[in-house]
Amino acid sequence: MITGLFVSALVLGACEDPDELVMSGSENMQTLTVKGRLVSDENVEYDAVVDEAAGIITVQVPYYISDTEAVQGDLTAMKVRGSLPYGTRFEPGLSGIHDLAAGIERTLVSDVDGSSRHYTINAAYVKSDQAFATRVSLADMPNAVVSIEEPETEDGTGSITVYKTSSSIDGALKAATVTVSPWATIECRAMNGDGTIDLSEFPDIVVVSQDGSVRKTYKTAVDLPSFVPSGKAGYIASLFGFQILENNEYGFEAVNNRTLAVVGDYLIVGNSGDASKMVVMNRFTGKPTGLSVNATGISRSIHAITSDSAGHLVAVAYTNSSTLPDFEVWVWKNGIGDAPTLIFSKSLPSDPYFAPLRSANPGTTTYDIGRMVDVIGDVTSGEAIIGTSCIQKIRSVFIPLADGVASTATAVVEFRSNSLASMWYTTKPVLFSMGDDNLSPGYVYGSGNERRTVTYVPANGISATQFTVPTTHFWLTDKITGVDCIDFNGMRLIGIQNCHKDNASGIKSARLYVADIADPAAGALISGFLFDSREGNLTTGTADIPGTGYSPTGMTSSYPFVSGDVVLGANGNGTGDVAFGASEDGNAVQAYMLTTDNGILAYEITRYDI
Repeated sequence: MITGLFVSALVLGACEDPDELVMSGSENMQTLTVKGRLVSDENVEYDAVVDEAAGIITVQVPYYISDTEAVQGDLTAMKVRGSLPYGTRFEPGLSGIHDLAAGIERTLVSDVDGSSRHYTINAAYVKSDQAFATRVSLADMPNAVVSIEEPETEDGTGSITVYKTSSSIDGALKAATVTVSPWATIECRAMNGDGTIDLSEFPDIVVVSQDGSVRKTYKTAVDLPSFVPSGKAGYIASLFGFQILENNEYGFEAVNNRTLAVVGDYLIVGNSGDASKMVVMNRFTGKPTGLSVNATGISRSIHAITSDSAGHLVAVAYTNSSTLPDFEVWVWKNGIGDAPTLIFSKSLPSDPYFAPLRSANPGTTTYDIGRMVDVIGDVTSGEAIIGTSCIQKIRSVFIPLADGVASTATAVVEFRSNSLASMWYTTKPVLFSMGDDNLSPGYVYGSGNERRTVTYVPANGISATQFTVPTTHFWLTDKITGVDCIDFNGMRLIGIQNCHKDNASGIKSARLYVADIADPAAGALISGFLFDSREGNLTTGTADIPGTGYSPTGMTSSYPFVSGDVVLGANGNGTGDVAFGASEDGNAVQAYMLTTDNGILAYEITRYDI
C-alpha cells in the first residue's frame, strides 16, 4: 500500500527545481543546508550559516573572490539552493536571481505535520581565517630547496628551513619571497622595502589571517643536507642562462667576447677589442654588477683571460710571429679595480726563451699564441705554470714561474706521445698538475675543431690518452670548443662545449657536457658521464637536472629563443670557453659556458645528497 505521505514525497521529488533541492528520499534527513553562488560565476558555491534561533541564513561569500585582485562579488545577483529536511519545501521557492545584499524572506513549510518556519536569507562578505606559509622562493636562486612545517598545536610554531644546496644561498637569502594564504599578511622584523624578507638574519615570520583571528609563527633556519660519498656528485642544477642579444645590458660586443675567468664572486668575460670593456657579472646569478676591470697600461688585444689558484685575474696578449711579436702576461694582484701588473714580456720570433717553439715544425714560420690561456698555482707567489697553445705548430706552450718570474731559461714546449695532432682557435691546455719538476705538467686539451676529440696528458712524461668521443648526449655535427677541468669531491670533472651546426639553416648551438675523468681511461667521457645541459643525465632525463632542456639555461643558440629578439651574432669564428669555479666551503663547484655572441649558461655541481 502506498501511503499519502509517500505520494507527497514523490510529488515533491519529481517537481524539484535545481535551485531548491528537496531531500525527500530519507526520513532521517532533518538538517537544513543552503548554498549560494554568484551569477557572475555559477561554478563556485559558497556555504551558508543557518542561525536557527534568529531565523537567519547567511551565505558566506569571500571578502575578495580573487586570490590576487581586490575584487568583490556582486551580492545583489545570486542564486540559492537548499538541501531540506524530509518532506519540507520553501515558500515561495528559491529559484531565480536574488538580491542577497538586501536579503529575501522565505518560509520553510512541512508537508508532513503542517508546521512552518520563517527565514531571512542573505549574503555577507566574510574575511578568511587562513594563515599558512605556502611557498618560499629566492629571487637569486630559483631552484632553492625549502621545507615548510606547520605547527603541531594551535599555539605552537612552524618552521621554514632553506637547505644549503648551493654556494649562492648566502647571498640569495637576503631577498626571499614568502607566499601566504590569500589575503593573509606577514609581520617580520627583517622585511625589505620591496616586500621580500632577509632570511640571513633567521627572523621569525608571523602570518596573520585576513580576519585577524589567526596568527601563526614560523621559525626560519638554514640547514645542510647530508653529503654524497667521495667520488660521487650530489645535487646538480642550473644557476642561470641567457642569450646574448644586440641590445644587452652587459656590454657584450660582437666577436670580441671569447674567454672566461672566475674571480671571487665574479664571472668575467674578456674583450679582445678593448680590455677595459670586459664584462663583470655576479657568477651565481648572472646579473651585471656595474663594475669594470681596470686595464690601465694594456694596449694589446687580450683574447684570453683566466684566474690563477689564488683567484687573481690573469690575461695574456694575442701574439703572432709577424705583426704582434711580444707575448705579454698581465695579473691583477690587488683586485680588478686596481691596475694590472705586467709580469712577463718576451718576443715570440726572436727571444731565446721561445726557441723551442720556433724549432718545432721549423717549416712553419707564421704562427701565434695567446688565443687561450690556463694557469695552475699562484702567479704572484710560489710556483705556478701558465699554459697556452700554438695551433700552427701543434704544440702546448708552458711558462713555469717562481714568485711571479719565469723560472726556466726557455718555455716548455711539448707534444706528448699519443697526443692528437690537431688544434684550433679554442684549444686550451687545461692544467691539473705541475708534475715533479714543473717541466712536464699534466693537462687536458680539446681539438677545438670538427675532430671533436679531447686528449688527456698525464704529468711527468707519461703518454697521452685520447678519450673516445661519446655518441649519446653529444652532438657529432660540429666542433668541440671550450674545455675546462677541476678536482672536486674525489672526482676530476671535465666540462666540454659540444657544438652543433644545422647545415640547412645555418643555426649553431652548443651545450655543456660534464663527466668525471678521475680514471682517465679511453672511455672515461662515457663511463664518467654526469649530465649534459641539453638532455639532463643518463638515467632520468631532463627532469632530474633543473634547467636542462631547450632553453637559454640548457643550450646556446644563434637562433633566438624568444620571437623578435636579435642575437648579437653568428659566431663565425667558432669561439667559446668553459670555466669552472669552486665554492669557498668546498661543497660545490660551478661550471660556466660562453658561446661568443650567442649566450652564457651556468650549472652548479654539489656534494649535497638530495
